[in-house]
Amino acid sequence: MYILGVDLGGTQIRVGLFTEKGELIEKKTTLTLAEEGPTAVIERLKELIYEVSHSVVQQHGKESILGIGIGCPGPLDVFDGIVKSPPNLKGWINIPLRQILEDEFSMPVYLNNDANAAVLGEYYFGNGKGKRNIVYLTISTGVGSGVIDNGQLQLGNNGSAAEVGHMIINPNGPLCGCGNNGCVEVYVSGTGIERRMKTKFSEETPNSVLREHEWNTREIFSAAQKDHPLALEVVEETKRYLGVVLVNIIHLYNPQVIIFGGGVSKVGDYLIKPAVEFAKKQAMKPMGDQVDFLPAFLGDDVGLIGAASLVKYHKLK
Repeated sequence: MYILGVDLGGTQIRVGLFTEKGELIEKKTTLTLAEEGPTAVIERLKELIYEVSHSVVQQHGKESILGIGIGCPGPLDVFDGIVKSPPNLKGWINIPLRQILEDEFSMPVYLNNDANAAVLGEYYFGNGKGKRNIVYLTISTGVGSGVIDNGQLQLGNNGSAAEVGHMIINPNGPLCGCGNNGCVEVYVSGTGIERRMKTKFSEETPNSVLREHEWNTREIFSAAQKDHPLALEVVEETKRYLGVVLVNIIHLYNPQVIIFGGGVSKVGDYLIKPAVEFAKKQAMKPMGDQVDFLPAFLGDDVGLIGAASLVKYHKLK
C-alpha cells in the first residue's frame, strides 16, 4: 500500500509518494505562486498529485493508495478540513481543501498544520521513534510545535493546541504579529531576532550610515560569535528565552524527547546547548533530567514525510 504526502507552503508545493514504511518513491515540487489565489494553487496541487501517483494507479489501481496527508500553515479547522486564513496563502479564507481533494481523487484526505505533521513524521520515522511522549519545536520564520501525548496527537478543542510560539513570556515585551506583547515568537523566531537587532542597532547608532542595515539571522549569530556587542546582546537574550520556553514545555507536557527543527535551530550548539543547560537546571526534578534534546532526524523532508504520516496515524487509530 502507498501514501501521498503534500507539503503546502507559501513558496512551494511538494508532493511525495511513500510506502507505509515511509520510503519515498517519488517526489515532485512546484512553485505555489500564492498571489494567484486559491483556485490556481489548488489546480497546481491537483496536477502534481496526479503526476506523482500516476504510475502506481496504473499498475495497482487507486485502491492501493491509503490516502492523502496535507501539512499546511494555519490557522486551520483540522476536524472539518478547512484552511481558515494563513497569512502566506493569499485569499485562502475558509477553503474546504479536504472536501475539494476528496471529491477529485475519491480517497481519504487528512489535513493538519505543518508542526503537527512534523511531530508525527518524527514519531514514526525519526528521532521520536519508539517514544510515546514527544514535543517537536520548529524555530524558523515563526515558532511552532506539535505534541504527541501517550501516542496521541494533541489537538485540543478545535485543532489549535500546543501554540507554543504564542505563549506570552514577557507581557511588557515587543509586539507580536498576533497582536499580543512578549510572545515566544518575538524572542526566538528568525523574524523576531532580526526585528530586535534592527531596533537595537537603530537606537544605538542613530547617526550611522549603516542604521538601515538589513540584518538577517545568520549574520546576527555570526556577528555575536565575533563579539559584536549588539548582536551578542540579542543572541544572549534569545538563548535565555529559549531556555525559558524549554522549561515551560517540560512542565506542561512532561516529554521523553524535545526535537528541534527549522532554520534557526540549525545554528546548533551555539544556540541550543545553553538553552538546554538552562532548562535542565531550572526544570523540576526529575522531569528535566529525563528529557532528551535532539535535532530533527528527517531534515528538510520532515514536512513532506510528516504529511504522509497523517494518513498512517489516522489509519492506525
